[in-house]
Amino acid sequence: MSVSYLLGIDAGTTVIKSTLFDLAGREIAGASHASSFLTPRPGWAESDMETVWQAVAITVRETLAHAAIDPAQVLAIGVTGQGDGTWLVDAGGAPVRPAILWSDGRTAELVKACWQTGVGREVFQITGTALSTCNQAMHLRWLQEHEPATLANTAAALRAKDWIFLRMTGVVSTDATDASHTYFSVYTQAYDDRILKLLGVERWRAALPAAPRPVEHKAPLLPAVANALDLAPSTPVVAGPFDVAASALGVGAAFPGDACSVLGTAGVHQVMVDSPVLEPADIGYNMCHAPAGVLVRLLPTMASTQNLQWFAREFYTAEWAEAQQSHANIWDVLEDIAEQEPLGARGVIYHPYLDPAGERAPFISSAARAQFSGISVHHTRATLLRAVYEGVALSVLDCYATMGAVVATLRLAGGGARSSLWAQMLADALAAPVIIAEGSEYGARGAVINAAVATGIYASYAEAIQQMVRPARTVTPVPGNHARYQALLHLYRAERQAMMSVWEARSM
Repeated sequence: MSVSYLLGIDAGTTVIKSTLFDLAGREIAGASHASSFLTPRPGWAESDMETVWQAVAITVRETLAHAAIDPAQVLAIGVTGQGDGTWLVDAGGAPVRPAILWSDGRTAELVKACWQTGVGREVFQITGTALSTCNQAMHLRWLQEHEPATLANTAAALRAKDWIFLRMTGVVSTDATDASHTYFSVYTQAYDDRILKLLGVERWRAALPAAPRPVEHKAPLLPAVANALDLAPSTPVVAGPFDVAASALGVGAAFPGDACSVLGTAGVHQVMVDSPVLEPADIGYNMCHAPAGVLVRLLPTMASTQNLQWFAREFYTAEWAEAQQSHANIWDVLEDIAEQEPLGARGVIYHPYLDPAGERAPFISSAARAQFSGISVHHTRATLLRAVYEGVALSVLDCYATMGAVVATLRLAGGGARSSLWAQMLADALAAPVIIAEGSEYGARGAVINAAVATGIYASYAEAIQQMVRPARTVTPVPGNHARYQALLHLYRAERQAMMSVWEARSM
């Protein structure tokens, strides 16, 4: 009796990954390849779309070669990828220009003007999502003003996973998780043309494709593509949800009351709800989740693990080189160092607003910048390293506190979920157990869970999660540490508020 598998594809901001799962959700084989990440101007972030597709093809072929299976054993393909952003194609399905990524900051002035005129508030009241530089509609507005010929040649405005779905199936479409936070009414969960009119891009309504629920967003693999990828023709391809919701699904956060933080390049902190949550106003997202009737209320920060990567690259270069030579894990080395420093980092506080586009949660400011405070001659780089870890954890705590969310249990996803130190910090800061699911490719697992439901392998998301998600470990809070993190959060917030006017003045 042959074993059956599901193939997950996750198109991240900097890395493309393909992972083969069995029907119990175990990771069987995988491959990764650098994506295309271009910075043609300061503050811009783009991808060459053909390069992204080639990276997908490479990882799929490598994954299947490592697994050494019959292509017919792959029952379905689940596709996910970075959200927001603008991936434009012409009537023939070819790219019109490089994709504008979610982390691109070129629309900062347009977004600022929308908030100043009250348009941002009006949009939030319809969508439940705050306008930011990530928003596709704002990208279209910028292109309308600066590259009108680009939009004149555009037939469809897609996102990352939609581009891959188009290449695999020939179908131009998106799904509700990606479209909802930009163009949907949060109440009807359908396109609302008032949004386009408010933002001055109503002439491009025809470029917005159909956006079914993720479970309905499927089509057969094209024969030529199947041949190129070493897959069976007509294998079902299911695209969605996008990576934020997919990662939540991949660790078992799918139903009202569940909470999940994704510690990746960005930080995404989310609670599942059964009705729109518009308080606090003008901050964060409300968007469709994969299960019908479930919304995700989330606050997304611009930078999360990126802070640690930057600090390690700039301040631990010798250790990094030594780890490469000895094949040690540099992150384990750094975590051991940080754990030797006391809670509170000897009075040093770090604000992790490292992205050039500023911050989008729990506040919006294109001028926000990362900073250390409280440094004295007695501190070392180890102290600062501990402060970076704590700064990211305080950012998570800041987001949940701003939402007023009661987190009974936190499920952790993203690359940062591999960090035992971050897991313990979050358990202590939230006074709640932190669950880390088995495996590591949570976005891809969420995509194949969706594919398994879409193709009838499992009858429901609840059944699929029960079969495919298992906890690897649970981290419990250390008594007494919650109060200490609450005190740190008070200082962290006070310093952030005090810096607002300084950031704005410095950006002028």
